[in-house]
Amino acid sequence: MKILCVIDDEGGLLFNHRRVSKDRILIEKVLEIVGNDKLYISSFSTSLFENKDHIVVDDDYLEHAQDHDYCFVEDKKLLAYKDKINMFYLFHWNRHYPSDFSLDYLPENAMKLKDSMEFVGSSHDDILLEVFEK
Repeated sequence: MKILCVIDDEGGLLFNHRRVSKDRILIEKVLEIVGNDKLYISSFSTSLFENKDHIVVDDDYLEHAQDHDYCFVEDKKLLAYKDKINMFYLFHWNRHYPSDFSLDYLPENAMKLKDSMEFVGSSHDDILLEVFEK
């Protein structure tokens, strides 16, 4: 499966039970990457993808996603699924929050950096996207 994830500078996904980003351009970039393929999300993420095509809301999506499917992860642990992950799109949200939920799987430890790019978001001037592949 292909993971898409937004983290702060310390690997935080959530702080005070809120997401680190809801940047409109970042979400457009996610949809551009996914194209016409399925994007699995949890019910927690539905507000980011309302009225978008190819979205599958499933709180157990990491169990159900296939090799070619994309998964937008905000509120799930990934370490148990590391063997299923074949690509990882990591968006760095150049901030540090007092996170209460952090990424437990770091792709740079098990995958190769394939590409990286910086772009300007709708609410932040500097977002880094790194793409890792097995």
